[in-house]
Order: sequence, then C-alpha cells, then structure tokens
Amino acid sequence: MKKNESENLNSDYTCKDISVFKIYLQSFFHKSTRKSMLRYLGTVLKDFFLLQFSVKLGFKKIPVVNVDHPLDETVPFTPERVSVYLDFICFWIRPLVYIGRRFGKEAQYKYTEQFLDLVNTCYLRAAEIYRFRMSTTRRPKYLKGQFFTIHALDPHFLCVPSLHVIIVVLAYTFYRKAFAELNMLKDEMDTLSRELFAGAIEITETVLYIKQHSVNCIPAALYTIGNVTPDEVSPVEAAVFIESLFAGAEDIHQENVANIRRHIFEIYERLLLEGCHESDWSIPLKRWLDDAYPLEETAPEDIAISIQEEETAFAAVAES
Repeated sequence: MKKNESENLNSDYTCKDISVFKIYLQSFFHKSTRKSMLRYLGTVLKDFFLLQFSVKLGFKKIPVVNVDHPLDETVPFTPERVSVYLDFICFWIRPLVYIGRRFGKEAQYKYTEQFLDLVNTCYLRAAEIYRFRMSTTRRPKYLKGQFFTIHALDPHFLCVPSLHVIIVVLAYTFYRKAFAELNMLKDEMDTLSRELFAGAIEITETVLYIKQHSVNCIPAALYTIGNVTPDEVSPVEAAVFIESLFAGAEDIHQENVANIRRHIFEIYERLLLEGCHESDWSIPLKRWLDDAYPLEETAPEDIAISIQEEETAFAAVAES
C-alpha cells in the first residue's frame, strides 16, 4: 500500500462508503475462495429461495405459522429505512475490502474464505428450522420502490430465525476477532468494531421498522448464531446486543423499548437454558415454535388470506 493511501485509510478508520463491486471478481471467485463461494451460493439457492418457493407453489408441504407479536405494533412502519435493510450483504463485504487494502490480498482471501464458510453454516442451521416449521408475519400492503422487489423475490416464509440478524451478528463478531488476529492498531480496531456493532444494531432494528420480521425472530436468531460461533456470541455478548436495541429511539416509547428488550431476552434465555440439556441445538427452538404456535390452534386461513391479499396488491402494482 502506498504511504498516502495508508495515511488516508488510517485517518478514516471506517468501512463506510467502500465500494464492493471489485471484490466480487478479485476475491469471491479467486482460486482460494471459489469453492467456498460456490458452496454458499448453492446453499442460498437451495435452502432459501427454492425452499420457500416450493412451499408457496405447493410442491412441498411444510406448516407455516404467523409469528406476529403485539410488541411489533409499538415499532412504527418506517419505509424510508428499507435501504438499511437491503445493505446487509454489503455490510459484511466492506470489511473484507478494508482488510485487503490494509493487510494485502492474501489476508483478504483468507478471511473471505472463512466468512463464506461460516455464513454457509448459518444458512444450513436456519434451514433445519425452516424445514420443520416455516413462519411469516403480516407485511403492510406497501409496494413502492424497493419494496416491490422485496415482495417479488421473498415469499416471506422464513422469519424464525431471522437470517438478517444472524448474519449481521456474525459479521461484527467475526471481524472483531479478525482485527485482533491481524494485530490491528488498538484505536483502529476499536473504532471499526464500534462501527460494525452499531451497523448490526441498526439493521436488526430495521427488520422491525419495515415489518419484515417480528420481535420473536430476533431471540431465535441470537440463539442460532450462538450455536455456530459460541465463543464469539456468548450469552454475555447476546445480552449486550439486546440491551443496545433502540437505544435513544425517539419514535418508540421507552416503556415499549424496555418491553421489547425484555421479551427478546426472555425467549433467548429460555432457548439457551433448554439447549444446555439437549444434544441437538435445534430442539429448543422447535419446541418453542410448537409451544408458542401449536398447529391445532393456528389459523391457516388467516395466513392464506394474508398471502392472497399481498399477491393481489402486488399484481395491481405490476399492472399499473
């Protein structure tokens, strides 16, 4: 790295505004990362897109339950936050670009491969739950701008656990560890780690603000990622994360903020404690879904009506 480039980078200590376009060609399909990248893409195709659409189109039968909670209504629908929601992929790619600029391509390839393997595992773990029970929420009939694409590409059957939350928590904890391994300057490491933590919090809050998830989806996500990287996402780490949600939010009453945090922590704690007595990590989450949303008490017609209403609104927008 040239001296002036190094000085500019170190003076900024930020991953924001980094372009991620070149990394797709330079790093993701490099010979050392290609296998991991192709495995990850295959998992996303099979266990995210095809899995959902196979149920939506009737090729596969998996129960779908609505996981809305009254606390969801305390978070106002804020469509202007959609760009934050859609940024979650670039969120975990930008630090790889930073590492490449700061420590060279070999370091970038190393951590690209590691992250891709971990995120692939996250999708596989989440799919264990999705194949047992799919889950949805009622989304507003709002199809303007980027929401049109979201509704077109996402049947919205994979809410519990939230992959958005899983991946952003994986990202900030993974890079915090990577920065330490690279012997990054303390001030630089602390600044970048705080930035990534804040970004993970913002994206997690946004899944509620744009009504893509329920408060119930967050503790399930924290429990899931805690089973993928238990040393990085410890119970203490999860508690700090939960207590940081909606800090300083001016559009949510503070009593409701406290209730949201308490609700998330209580479910997370239940899953965590039950998981200590199970050989299969997924059993507590499956049991919670069974207890909270027993199939004999669910109303599949309500889910069908919700989906039909969304499809009708989508068709109307498409024809306009």
